[in-house]
Amino acid sequence: MSVSLYVDCVCGNYVGAIAEDGRLVEYRVEKKNNAVPIGSVFKGKVENVLGGMQAAFVNVGLSRNGYLSAGDMLMDKSEIDGKVEIPSVLNLNRGDEIMVQAVKDPAGTKGVRLTCHVSFAGRYVVFLPTFSFVGVSRKITDEKNRDRLLKIARKVCPEGKGLIVRTAGENVSNGDIKREVKYFAALYEEIEKKFAAAKSGTCIYEEGNVGMRLLRDVYNDDVEKFVVSDKDLFNELLKYAKKLDSGLKKVLKYYDKKTDMFEYYGLNSDVEKMLDGSVSLKNGAYIVIDKTEAMTVIDVNTGKFTGEDNLEDTVFETNILAAKEIAAQLRLRNISGIIVVDFIDMESPEHRSELLRVLSEELKSDRERCQVIGMTPLGLVEITRKKRRRESLSMLVKDCPYCQGTGKIESNDYIVMRIRTALMDLFADGYENAKIDLNIEICDYILAKKALKKDVEAIWKGKRVYLIPHKTYHQQFFIIKGDNATAMDVPDKAVLLV
Repeated sequence: MSVSLYVDCVCGNYVGAIAEDGRLVEYRVEKKNNAVPIGSVFKGKVENVLGGMQAAFVNVGLSRNGYLSAGDMLMDKSEIDGKVEIPSVLNLNRGDEIMVQAVKDPAGTKGVRLTCHVSFAGRYVVFLPTFSFVGVSRKITDEKNRDRLLKIARKVCPEGKGLIVRTAGENVSNGDIKREVKYFAALYEEIEKKFAAAKSGTCIYEEGNVGMRLLRDVYNDDVEKFVVSDKDLFNELLKYAKKLDSGLKKVLKYYDKKTDMFEYYGLNSDVEKMLDGSVSLKNGAYIVIDKTEAMTVIDVNTGKFTGEDNLEDTVFETNILAAKEIAAQLRLRNISGIIVVDFIDMESPEHRSELLRVLSEELKSDRERCQVIGMTPLGLVEITRKKRRRESLSMLVKDCPYCQGTGKIESNDYIVMRIRTALMDLFADGYENAKIDLNIEICDYILAKKALKKDVEAIWKGKRVYLIPHKTYHQQFFIIKGDNATAMDVPDKAVLLV
């Protein structure tokens, strides 16, 4: 499998992407000067302590106080082979100044999620300065190699600190691990000095941008090219390559063409598909992705695919394709939290079991922790995906100002009902005539359906109502004006409602 990494800088945003065999599999957009990048460290001031919830609200200098819960930490404990003991009690008082690290982006009315157990992830290790623990990623399964890495980790880890060897460190040397540990130990000492001197509500350390994170978390021997359009970031990565990784220098490329980078590499079409709630499958079936406040709901439909002779086989084939596509879409769109999938009903227990197995296997390629909870008696499959950063679509779409975020607008019939109500109010105020500026499609609908004919002939007999169509008006928008003049001034395009 060939892997390509891309980082573009567009309108003050960093756009990072990962493509596997030419298909976009991850897409992230973040502000170039993001106020709360995950991993940033702050000198915070405790504003309120919730003893019953073992949590606190901490002022870190942002628009909303951050939320700190006992036991929170930045690293994913599920990836660690071994038990990490994290204090479950917050011994804090209002007014305390503490060092905290951003764990999750703000969401809705909630502030940034914080932890007081800071950690720093490099390419090969995670450095844990606040508690003593040495471990190896669970994904490294070779026992001899695990023992070797544990010995190295115990040897290079500073006393009283913690260290975890990441999956990417499986085949690296003692010197590579030692170099990263030395760097992070010095970094934490510098952060402690800044903490002592800083005012509360100050960011004292910012984690690298999306380009540096791709280098840290994704770059490996499978990467064929790492394309960057921002000159400063390219030089930063090149500096790293010259110092620590000569292999990166070979694949690192500066994009200086006049055309858009994502268009040049054929990725914009994949980005545009993310805006659609429906995703087609290879066999003509499709899935529908619907985001709600509490969870994401995904529905699987056979669509045009009718199969051959056996209904059960047709359904099973569609569900398997859907499971693979769902895993890809969760990763691409960065959908997290609770996901409920309504697969097509299957009678065979073997097919149900195989579906769950395939789904679990496909989710293993995701960098965020995913878990298939199981299938309910109604045939719904429950999935959880770890949430840290905002979903990809949050930077690409916004709530519709017309439908107020519901995803729906008023029907033609309802708009006509609103127009009728407004006309009744206007004539009740004593006006003899009316002019209605409205959307051209709604105008055509009223005329074609003779929607207000009965009212004109009976209730409003003798009154004149002119419809003035506009191509630029939104369907739900109209303006009604009363007029008592004998000769009304109307444009040529006005139509008398009769």
